[in-house]
Amino acid sequence: MDLKIRRPRAGPCAKIVLAVFGSLFLITLLSVPVTTTSFETRQDQGSNLIFRTSYPRKGRMFLPAYLAARARAGEEGRPVRLRAAQWIVPMAIVFVLGVVDYFFVCRLLWRPRQDGTEAEPEPQEGFGLDL
Repeated sequence: MDLKIRRPRAGPCAKIVLAVFGSLFLITLLSVPVTTTSFETRQDQGSNLIFRTSYPRKGRMFLPAYLAARARAGEEGRPVRLRAAQWIVPMAIVFVLGVVDYFFVCRLLWRPRQDGTEAEPEPQEGFGLDL
């Protein structure tokens, strides 16, 4: 007894949706929102006092650049912090929209029509107007 379950092949619609939303997901994955800390030093005229001011800068980094910056953050003293919520939420949104788009477009709109279930209307002449 063969209990092999056959999975339907992915059609062109599924491949298009996967390509579009997969590339959007990849872009979102590789673009990491970060906060870096920058330092500025200044000295007033005629003073021996040096002021060191630190301030955060928000930006985006390529994922490998972020990982490299995290690895060497301890050496330079310039921490790089991940803004996780602003990174995970867009990835989740792209994933959910991709799934919804797949089910809406590919499963509902492009589903194969079965023969004989829908009766075609007969063609009418004169745009259906009886004069």
